[in-house]
Amino acid sequence: MNKIFALVTLLICLVNGCETIRQKTSGQEFEDTKLTAIIKADLAREDTASVQAISVKVDNGVATLKGTVNSAEKKAKAEEMTSKVSGVKSVVNNLEIKP
Repeated sequence: MNKIFALVTLLICLVNGCETIRQKTSGQEFEDTKLTAIIKADLAREDTASVQAISVKVDNGVATLKGTVNSAEKKAKAEEMTSKVSGVKSVVNNLEIKP
């Protein structure tokens, strides 16, 4: 009887633990998606032409910028704008400059 009780308790803990992990993942995924949208909108407001050449990916609050811009100033500006978005922990700027 004690073994069955222990097994049932263990199963309940595992199920509840899995649900907690699922909720955290879903919440973080939502937050990352929201941050991506905010960053893209901010970049579009600044320079509509170059935003089409920039892709943004956010993973656990770390924003990665990829693509091309036509000057070092635009590369720096994109990183600065991204870093100022609330919720962004850090920025990986992989933008290439192609005049």
